[in-house]
Amino acid sequence: MKLIDIFLMFCVDFHYVKLVTGKPINTTVTLQPEHPFVGGNITLTCSSTIQRWPEAYKTSHLSYQFHGNTRGSTVNNKLTLHALTKADKGTRIQCQAIDDLGKVSNMSNTVTLDPYYGPDNVIVEPAVTIINVTEGTALGPIYCIATCNPRCIYNWEQKWTGGFNPFPNQYISNQGRGVNVPAIHRSQTGTYRCRVDHSTGSVHKTKDISVNVQYSPKITDIWFSSDIQKNRVRTPATFIFNEEENVKMTLRVESNPDSQITFKSSLLNIQHINKYNRYTYYTSNLPSLKCEDSGNFSIQAINGIPYADTRTVNLKIWCKPRNATAESGTIGAQIGSIENIVLHVISFPKPTVRWKRVTGFTWKIEKERYDYRHKIYSKIRIRSEVDFGAYGINICNLLGCIVENITLKPQDKPEAPQNVSVVTITFRSVNLSWIAGFNGGLEQTFTVQFKTINNDKWNVLNVHINDVMTGSTIYYTLDQLRPDTSYQVTVVSTNLQGQRNTSLEFKTEVYIGRRNKYSKSDLKEKNVKSEKSAEYTTIQRNNPTFTDAYSTLQSPTGTKLASKSIKDRTDS
Repeated sequence: MKLIDIFLMFCVDFHYVKLVTGKPINTTVTLQPEHPFVGGNITLTCSSTIQRWPEAYKTSHLSYQFHGNTRGSTVNNKLTLHALTKADKGTRIQCQAIDDLGKVSNMSNTVTLDPYYGPDNVIVEPAVTIINVTEGTALGPIYCIATCNPRCIYNWEQKWTGGFNPFPNQYISNQGRGVNVPAIHRSQTGTYRCRVDHSTGSVHKTKDISVNVQYSPKITDIWFSSDIQKNRVRTPATFIFNEEENVKMTLRVESNPDSQITFKSSLLNIQHINKYNRYTYYTSNLPSLKCEDSGNFSIQAINGIPYADTRTVNLKIWCKPRNATAESGTIGAQIGSIENIVLHVISFPKPTVRWKRVTGFTWKIEKERYDYRHKIYSKIRIRSEVDFGAYGINICNLLGCIVENITLKPQDKPEAPQNVSVVTITFRSVNLSWIAGFNGGLEQTFTVQFKTINNDKWNVLNVHINDVMTGSTIYYTLDQLRPDTSYQVTVVSTNLQGQRNTSLEFKTEVYIGRRNKYSKSDLKEKNVKSEKSAEYTTIQRNNPTFTDAYSTLQSPTGTKLASKSIKDRTDS
C-alpha cells in the first residue's frame, strides 16, 4: 500500500480524535446499455472509492462530475442522455469523484459514444414501386441499399402463397444486395422484398418492389351464345344465327397486361367478367351484323407486347330475302322477242323463286362469290301486246318471302300505218285514211310524203294529231294537186326507235270547167261530182293549204275510192 503520510494522534485528555484521509481513487465510468441505438436513452454511472483511517469512524460522502457532455441530466453518480442521435457518435465522456473534504479524484476512464442505428434509408434501385419486364428478357439488376451501424445484412424474398420465401441464390449478387434474373418467366411475377437486418439481429426493415412479367396474349377458348341459342358453343368452326339474334361472345385469354379485343377490325366494348389464375375472361355483345357480314371473322387480342394473337371463326348470318336488284325494274321489249330476266338477291339460306304470272319458264339459282348472294334468272316470251306489263317474282327462304316486280314495256319502232286508202278524190285534192298501228311503247307521229310519178322530189307534210291510240282511224286531205295526174303517197309512222311506212298510188280526176268572163280569176268555184264517190268535194281555188287531218273510229258518209295500187308496207 502506498504511504499517504497519515498519522493519528490520540489525545488522552479526551479532547479530540484526528482523522486522516486521501483523495478518492479508482474512479470509473460505465454505460448501460452497452450498445445503445439512436433514438434510445443511455445511462452512464460514475464510481469511485475513498480510503480512511480509522475505518468506519465516519462515512465519507462523494459527489460526481461528468465531463464531455452537457445535455444530459445528472442524478447522483448517474448521467442519462435521452434520445441519442447519430450526432452523438464520438462523444467522449469522463467523470471525477469529489469527497466531502473537497478532494478530487483523478479523471476516470473515457467512454466514447457510438450509438447503433439502422437499417435506415432502405431503398431499392431503380427507385420505382413496380417494374414491368417482358417475359424472356432480363430482370435487373435490382439493388437494395440501406445504412446501418455496424453493418447491414441483406436478404431477398419473393411472395408466394402463404407468405414470403427466400429468393433462389443463383439470382442473388453483390453480397446479397442485388437480384438479377437473366430470362424471367411469367411465374416469377410478384412482390420482391429486400429484408435488411441489423448485425445485432434485433432490428430489421423491409422494402418491397413489384415485378410484373408481361407477355403477349393468347386466346385459349371462344364461346358464342344468343338469346335464342342458350347453350354456348365452345370454340366453334362455324356459328349460325339470324340477324335478329343478340349474339354474345366470351373469350378466355392469357394476357398481361389485359388485352384489347378487336372483332373484324372493329374495337369491341369488352367487359372483364372475372380473372382466374393467369386467365382473363372477356364478354361482349357482337355488333349488329347483317347477312352481308357473313364469312370469316378475325378476333384479335392486342396488349402492346409482341405478338398479338388472332383467331378466325366463320359466322353464317341468316336473313330473309332482300335487295333483289336488276339492271332496271322496267325493261323495254319487242313483240316476238324473248327477254332474259336477271336479278341479284341477298338471301341466307338459298332462296326458292317462282313467277306469280304464267310465263312458261322456271327460275334458275346460282350462288355468287358469297354464300348469302345469289343470281336468279329466267325468261319471258313476248308473243303479243298483252304480254307486256308487270310480272311478280316470289322469292322465299326459311325466314320469309318478298315479292319483286319486273315491268316489260313495249320499246320498238311503231307498226306501219294499216289500211292506207283513198276515201275521196277530186281533180285538185284527195282524202286519205289509215289505221294507226301499235306505237312501239313510245309516242308516235305521222308524216305524209307525196310526189308525182314522173318526179323524184318528195313533198313532206306533218300530220298534226294528239293522243293517237292503236286502232284509231286517221283522215288526211292533200290539196292543190294537179288534175289528171298520178301521185305516189307514203304514210310514215315514227317514234324514238325508228319508223315504218305504207305507200300507195292514186290519180286525180280530170278537170271540168269554163272561164267566167266577168271573173279575173282563172277558176270559178264549181261543184264537181266524182265518178267514184256519191259525195261532192268543194274545190277552194284560193286556198293554197291542205286540210288538217282528223281521226275517228267511224267512216265518213262518203264511199271510199279504191287506189290504183297499194304497195306493201316497208321499214325505213
